[in-house]
Amino acid sequence: MSERVIRQESVDALVAYSKGSVKGTRQKLELAVRRLVNGNPRVVPKGANLTAASVCKEAGVDRVTLYRFHEPVLTEIRRINDTTPKTLLKENRSELHKTNAELRELRKLLEETQEKLAANARVNYNLDARIAELENLLRIRDQIIADYKSSLNSRAGRKHE
Repeated sequence: MSERVIRQESVDALVAYSKGSVKGTRQKLELAVRRLVNGNPRVVPKGANLTAASVCKEAGVDRVTLYRFHEPVLTEIRRINDTTPKTLLKENRSELHKTNAELRELRKLLEETQEKLAANARVNYNLDARIAELENLLRIRDQIIADYKSSLNSRAGRKHE
């Protein structure tokens, strides 16, 4: 049997290549994660879920490679997927709080407007009653004037006779 002796330079070169390859693949995967999170992927459709499969497809890397050599990327995918619903919930709660504050303000404005409307309705009712009273007084006055004219005319007619 012949024994092969591998020179140390060759081993070092293989190790360096392997490290460079892993580093380059890791960088591709991390960039793919960022593109998917930011909503601007180049390969997968926009709006695709952040999964190991979508990241691998976006990065052009085999899934086995991701699972075997790039656990930190998998951890990052899991972390993002775990925090995304929490972030959305926090944002939704914040929006709900703002909406509730606006609703309270609008209800207060509505109540104030309804109070003003009721006050104006009372003033309007009083004015209508006053108008009716004054119109009645005008009718009475017109009747009195007509009676005086009639009385004056009948007196003037008796003097001419």
